[in-house]
Amino acid sequence: MEGRRDNGLQSADWGALVDVDPRLSEALLSKLAEAGVAAYVEPALGSNTFTRAATHPERPLDRLWVDPERAETAREVVGAEVADLTTLLAEQEPGATAHGLVHPVPRSAARRVLPPPVLPAKPSVDPDEEFRRIVEGYGRDTSSPVPPWPVSEDVEPEGRRLFPDRPERSADEGFPRRRRRTDEPDDALPDWVEPEALEDDGHYVPPPPPPVPRLAPQKIGAVAAVLLGIALLFVPSIVDAFQLSPAGVFFFGVTLVLAGSAALIYLMRDAPPTDSGPDDGAVV
Repeated sequence: MEGRRDNGLQSADWGALVDVDPRLSEALLSKLAEAGVAAYVEPALGSNTFTRAATHPERPLDRLWVDPERAETAREVVGAEVADLTTLLAEQEPGATAHGLVHPVPRSAARRVLPPPVLPAKPSVDPDEEFRRIVEGYGRDTSSPVPPWPVSEDVEPEGRRLFPDRPERSADEGFPRRRRRTDEPDDALPDWVEPEALEDDGHYVPPPPPPVPRLAPQKIGAVAAVLLGIALLFVPSIVDAFQLSPAGVFFFGVTLVLAGSAALIYLMRDAPPTDSGPDDGAVV
């Protein structure tokens, strides 16, 4: 298999003992060879619980295979290496362990899984203690030439100006504020300055609404004719009150409705205004 490395010893059978960080593989193979335990490592593959398909772990790991007949000796060698590594890490950072560098092999990830040695548990982190450590780190001076914060957060020392050519501006001297005509008068303004004379910075005053359109007399007469014709057609009491002929009233009503409708249609025609002249532009 590609990526497989052994310690030179052979065995008739193999069992998966632990998954280790690739940086520890060579040291473990050497120690196991000194103890006379046949072993080899290969890239670790996981197994999907449902599909049984091989999957890669979140981070690269090597799977340590050993001779099952010498499994107890292999566990002692791996346990001693893990203890030495934990001691070395604790010297650099108190409370650090080798957790994350050595893992037990999942049962479904190999054809034969051996019981692993005692492995370090995941260190528990107190959120309050971690927050206190982070806060203390903000006020701690560093001797490193490269600060641990972004360069954009550097503060300019007092007495040093970023733009020495520009004139200084006092704290009380602010930029002139643009005013509206609706603002209250400012006591600091000179007496000869009136609020109405100040520059308007965009106050919108809506235009007056257009006048209500007035109907032409011709349209009023046409609407009245239509209404009268409808009344003659659908109000039979008018015939009885004036003792008129029903046929004559019906004919007269239809005539009024048709004439009034025709007049309205004629008056709605699209035509140029009466005051149009040769310089009124194009008419579409």
